[in-house]
Amino acid sequence: MSDTNVNPEEAAQKARELIEADVNARVDAVRQVVSASNDADDAERRWKDATTAHERAWRAALDAGWSEKDLRATGARAPGQSARPRRARTAPARTSTPAASVSSEG
Repeated sequence: MSDTNVNPEEAAQKARELIEADVNARVDAVRQVVSASNDADDAERRWKDATTAHERAWRAALDAGWSEKDLRATGARAPGQSARPRRARTAPARTSTPAASVSSEG
């Protein structure tokens, strides 16, 4: 048994605050999911628009007399080809050399 009486209204208020905190966290999670989904949809639409523009520009270059080989020689990427990731150049392996050889005079 407790030495002090608990006010039912205060206990109910604390319970309400705990429940509301949980609900608010869950609602915020939904807000973040929907925002991320909207961002993904926007990015997908921009990707499709950019892909269409790339295809049209490539076709226009071919119609202007460029060959695919010559366009590629300029560094232009053909539609449908993924961009090649640039490889990080690695420095040549360094060999460790002893700082100084200790010689004994004797």
